[in-house]
Parts: sequence; C-alpha cells; structure tokens
Amino acid sequence: MKNAPPLPRRIVRSKEEYLSYVKAQNNRTNVYTSVYDFAEFAEKAKIDSSVILDRIFLDFDAHGESIEKAWRDVNVVMTYVIENGYQYTLFFSGRGFHLFVFGEVTDTIRNIQVFFREIKTYLISRVGNDITLDDRVGQATRLRRIPNTVNMSSRDENGNPYFCIPLLQTDLDKPIDEILELAKKPRKIPFRISGKNLVVFPEAPPMQQVNGEISVPKTTGRLPMLPCLHNAIMTENPSHMARAYLVSWYRDLLSGCNNVESHDDKNKILDAIVDEIRHLVETNEEIWLDWDERETRKHARFTVHGNYSSPHCKTVLIPNGYCVGKCWRYPEHAEEA
Repeated sequence: MKNAPPLPRRIVRSKEEYLSYVKAQNNRTNVYTSVYDFAEFAEKAKIDSSVILDRIFLDFDAHGESIEKAWRDVNVVMTYVIENGYQYTLFFSGRGFHLFVFGEVTDTIRNIQVFFREIKTYLISRVGNDITLDDRVGQATRLRRIPNTVNMSSRDENGNPYFCIPLLQTDLDKPIDEILELAKKPRKIPFRISGKNLVVFPEAPPMQQVNGEISVPKTTGRLPMLPCLHNAIMTENPSHMARAYLVSWYRDLLSGCNNVESHDDKNKILDAIVDEIRHLVETNEEIWLDWDERETRKHARFTVHGNYSSPHCKTVLIPNGYCVGKCWRYPEHAEEA
C-alpha cells in the first residue's frame, strides 16, 4: 500500500463534514487534525491568535528507536499523570505514542513548555537521558493523527500499516506485542477523557530571570538553525509566519546580515534557501507535509528580494510564543526595539 498525496487541508465545520473528509483520506494517506482548537476562523483558515491553549501534546517517538523504549517511557509518564489525577487521553500512533494531558486554559505557550520540562525531568530521573519523548512542544499549529486511521510509515510483519488507536489505562499492563496486535485494525471503543483534575500550567518566568542557555538542537540541515525556529519548523504543519521567519533567518546567514543589492546575488541566496528547505523536508519524516517548492520559492523570493531580516527576540519571538528558552542569541537581541 503506497502513501498517496494528501488532499488539501481544509476547515471542517460539522461532524458530518469531518467524518466525510477522514473517510476520503483513510487507507490512502496519513490523516491529521490540529492538536488545539481555535475560537475564530477565516473563510479558509484558522486564525492562529485565537488558539485555545488547554492541553499539552506529548509525542513518544520511536523513529530510529525501539518501540519497547517508547512504551517504557509512556508508562513512566502515565504514572506521573495518574498519580496527580490529571485528565488525559492516550493513543498508539502506529509507531509511537501520543498522550494528551488537559489543563486550564492558559494565555501563553511558554507556560505549557514549563510543564513539559517538569514532565521531562520526571522521566529522565527514572530512566536516564536516553528517552523517546519529543522536545517539539508548544506549537499552536501542531498536528496529530486521527484515531483509527492508518499510519502509512509503519508496517507489521505482513507489510500492512498499523492503525493509530486509542488506549485505556488497563492497556498499560500489556506487553508491547499485544499493543501492536491491537493496532492491526481500528479499535472502535467509546471516546473518553480519563482523570478528574485539570493541570494548572505553571507561570513561565520572565526571560530575563531564566538562568543558563539551551543548546542548539541537532538537525539534518546543512545550515544552523535557532532553537525556536527548530521547534516551530520541524513539525507537520509549520505556521506561515514560522516559515517566513526561517527564510529570513537563512537570508541573514547567507548574506552576512547585510542588504544585498545585486539581483543575481539575491537569486543565488534564494536558490540556496529553497535547496536547504527541500533538504530538510526530504531528510526528515512527517515535517512540512504541504511542502510545495513552487509556493515556497514564491514566498521566499518576497523575503529575499525585500532584504527582510530575521525577527528580534523581545519584539516578536518571545511575545508570540516561539521562544523555547534562553539561547546564545537572546542577550544580543532581547533589548533591541
């Protein structure tokens, strides 16, 4: 079974429309929906600023790792969740695990990131640093697999894809082989949110009070990338602004942060940026799912030929929730207006 090109993303406004869309896509391609709900929509798109931040999405990713290790990690974190009585839903994704922990609505993604660091610290304290918990947390545009749809990137012993299926608390005691067996077909069980308590997401301290710097994450890209852009870009559905910020960051790198006057030099930078983004998409699974080279070149051309520089930390990246912690760039740019 080959993965067919996905249908264009769209806003669905009713249960019937949603189910029809899922049915049209399932068994032919991967099917996703947004992690977060949105209060407002334009005609053809959600309004990102209206995102309702009421949950954390934890992805235990077995890409390149054993599925047993991901199952170990999710069991450890589930102990933390259950002991605190937090509301949650849990899914096998077809190649890992998706855990949603629900909380009171918060006004900034940074508060959710603080809670994530608490969970990550808990997990590391029990199993060590070699964990499968994905660090990409807190993008309002993040996507998740729709339950009971196929994961075209996974295969059982007969070459058939596993399904993304809901899991119950009683499943935590099962060996991974039983989970994999369950995932060979859809699991039609009533949807329910377990637990009673909503997380009160901790208040993130002002950036000036954060001690230490986070390291720049490793990527398969050939150009360096800021941690905030890595977090925003290396996901299934980067926002339009995240893509624009990445292009402007690459423009600054390739131009030495200078205005470029020559038309030919601008086109060389444009070609290098498009080539780098193509490389990112081709060497990383399940990122930038709607990648279209023609569209990317069109939007990147606007940034490069306009000599638009990358945004500042204080005025753009921190207030708009892109910042994932103080990095090497913060001291130099935070106080710039």
